[in-house]
Amino acid sequence: MSVTINSWVTTLGFPSKMMVQHSGQVSALEVSASAIVPTLSPAGSLGFDDFTNLTPLVKEELRFAIQNKRQFHRMSSTLDTVTVAERPVETSMMKTEFSPEEDERKKRRRERNKIAAAKCRNKKKEKTECLQKESEKLETINAELKAQIEELKNEKQHLIYMLNLHRPTCIVRAQNGRTPEDERNLFIQQIKEGTLQG
Repeated sequence: MSVTINSWVTTLGFPSKMMVQHSGQVSALEVSASAIVPTLSPAGSLGFDDFTNLTPLVKEELRFAIQNKRQFHRMSSTLDTVTVAERPVETSMMKTEFSPEEDERKKRRRERNKIAAAKCRNKKKEKTECLQKESEKLETINAELKAQIEELKNEKQHLIYMLNLHRPTCIVRAQNGRTPEDERNLFIQQIKEGTLQG
């Protein structure tokens, strides 16, 4: 059974060596193609019976080879998927690791941001306080003006009352030919002009 028929197997389109599964022995043995056929004459003297006996063994061997190849491809595909899935995690872990120089730069940047934020808050606070003081000042002026308006109204009423008392005894009215109504309007006009000038 040591006759080599590699050339004959190659002619049929099969590899010169195949993997054979033997029960009770080593799980996978690499044997030559001549081991799966009985002792034969030289390659040119093979008969039909030899091919008939060889066909089941070749089919079985091909079936095992195809199964092994499919299983190998499935395992390779699974490994590739796992590797690709793990890469983002590794990349993210690498991104979280910074050099001391970069950490120092980030620390300085945070400090600058804190200082800038504090300055901004102080400016807003100062502006708010300034506006509050201005508002209080304007409210005080408004209150003073309202008080002056009330005082002027009272003075006006008092002057009108005094004019009405003086009207019956007024000599100027008779000399100038003015009516009491004219005198009253003139007096009110003089009061207004004096108020505006003051």
